Amino acid sequence: MVSPDAAGLPSLRGGYNDGMRSPIELRRRRVYQGPRFDIDRVELEARGDGELPVERDAILTPDSVVVLPLMGDFNGDGDATQVVMIRNERYAVGRKLWELCAGTLESGEPVTRCAQRELIEETGYRCGRIEPMLDYYPCPGISTERMYAFLATDLTHVGQQLEPNERIEVEVMPLRRSIEMIRVGEIHDAKTIATLLYYWTFNRKRD
Repeated sequence: MVSPDAAGLPSLRGGYNDGMRSPIELRRRRVYQGPRFDIDRVELEARGDGELPVERDAILTPDSVVVLPLMGDFNGDGDATQVVMIRNERYAVGRKLWELCAGTLESGEPVTRCAQRELIEETGYRCGRIEPMLDYYPCPGISTERMYAFLATDLTHVGQQLEPNERIEVEVMPLRRSIEMIRVGEIHDAKTIATLLYYWTFNRKRD
């Protein structure tokens, strides 16, 4: 796993940071090992007297990135600012989803480099500037994955570099339209919704 410090983002290492006592592991065993993720079954100490230990399954997966690629004059007008969106075939849900480009870190890869790589591979754009926005756990109930969101600007089109099994269409649209697509339920991908709304709420320039 990559250190979040490498992205200039805060670290949550060292267990719970809200005063809660970290659960004590009694046993851990690997129940599945695959090319993309592993699954451990963990037995945890009971929380109270007289209670039995509990079992939890944890999906161990590399951390990941999502990239918000923007172009335009950034004058606060959501129609003048353009966002590079993709439509991605997602086999697990049987649908083609509107998304921002994203991907998983390779072993030892810095998060910023991963974001730059995924941007080129999936959208065909190279960025002259990239900066971290936020990070979050997409599915903390079962997965260790931590996702880092980046803002990419100063874009130059260089062509997609898709994997053989990827089917990705690119569409550049007004940023305001992408926000409206969230409102009316056209965007269903959680990382895309979170990243777009974070930028729209906290980062964009306003008149």
